[in-house]
Amino acid sequence: MVRIGVVGVGGMGNGHCNALPNVENCEFVGVADLRLEAAEAVAERHQIRAFQDYQELFAVVDAVVVATPPIAHTQVIVDAAEAGVHAFCEKPLSLTLAEADAMIEASDKAGTHLMVGQVLRFYPVHELGRQMVDNGDIGDITYIETDYSGPYNAPRGRPESWYGTVGGLLENGIHKSDLINWFGGTALTVAAEVGSFSGHDDWEDYTISLIRYDSGAVGILRWGGFLGARGTNDTIIDGTEGSLRLNMSADLAYLKKRGGDWEEIVPNREGPHGVVGELTHFVDCVREDRTPMIDGRGGKHAVEVVLATYQSAKEKTKVALPMEE
Repeated sequence: MVRIGVVGVGGMGNGHCNALPNVENCEFVGVADLRLEAAEAVAERHQIRAFQDYQELFAVVDAVVVATPPIAHTQVIVDAAEAGVHAFCEKPLSLTLAEADAMIEASDKAGTHLMVGQVLRFYPVHELGRQMVDNGDIGDITYIETDYSGPYNAPRGRPESWYGTVGGLLENGIHKSDLINWFGGTALTVAAEVGSFSGHDDWEDYTISLIRYDSGAVGILRWGGFLGARGTNDTIIDGTEGSLRLNMSADLAYLKKRGGDWEEIVPNREGPHGVVGELTHFVDCVREDRTPMIDGRGGKHAVEVVLATYQSAKEKTKVALPMEE
């Protein structure tokens, strides 16, 4: 059994606390939060231990879920690695590439596993899409288009919480930055437009990224409440032999072969998926000593596409990757 604790119990941290009891081969043993009363409330609910200092939690676990605000990820994960503790980090991995490098370096040096919580990879419809691509159902990928948008809802006010200090694409759209990379490969260039209807030059309402991949595929990522009434979370993948449409909301896939009609395909929804699925994968990787599907380097690349989007829009130019800081 892998003994697991959670650092940071607000928001998504609480979600991980509720998911862990449903994960096989792990024992949820404790939580840590600077707000000791919050940690104690979660600990009482799950009958586990509560700490204010996460270093004390490290002493009783094999691995931790790090669900602090992103600005605190680096120190917690570096400290975890130095303590020999594996880490699952909520997205985004970092706010800068230097922070990502520090976490990757510390984990590599310690021989600990670092996984990033890019949960969309563990949605049944996306798992099915990956399987179909790998099976050659649409041939070689030529184009990918993915949205993470809702109905137009601007202007909006900047939140009082830490979320108001992080761009929406980095905090929320990072999900689709990773998903498009999962299908596209390694991004080589990014050209983008970023804007705000709300008067915040540093807190965007919409982003559009045009990404060129080493596979030869081109991708478009659209994020934000800017598409009128039709807000969508779909992913469309075109290949040399056909096309896929992955409808995240309905959890359904649609396949169209060259010369054929659209065919609806229902993904396999048995077994762990979503948050339970990603935590199950993490536990399995710790138990079997294998690299997670989305490790620190993959998490960094999703951040890099976002940062390149911001830079491209600001400088009105195409940004080459890897970026220089």
